[in-house]
Amino acid sequence: MIEECMRNTFDVLTNRQTIEEILDSEPKTMFYGNPFEVQNEDINEMIEFFENTEEFEKCSELLELLKAKESAEFDMFIDNLASDNGITIY
Repeated sequence: MIEECMRNTFDVLTNRQTIEEILDSEPKTMFYGNPFEVQNEDINEMIEFFENTEEFEKCSELLELLKAKESAEFDMFIDNLASDNGITIY
């Protein structure tokens, strides 16, 4: 059960399948965490799961996703900080 949840969420996060496609094929399926609002902790737990199953390619993709997510969060923080202080960033 946990394996199916991890794989479904991995497929959604890496754009292999949409949530709708997964639900169409298996209406009672589950996901790990909320794929619409994935948290860094969820990604780290998924990485740990795939390390234990020795699927290191998946770990690599999730690490890239985690780094991209952190970069995007930092960019949004800087943009909000600049907006709040009346500075325009080009």
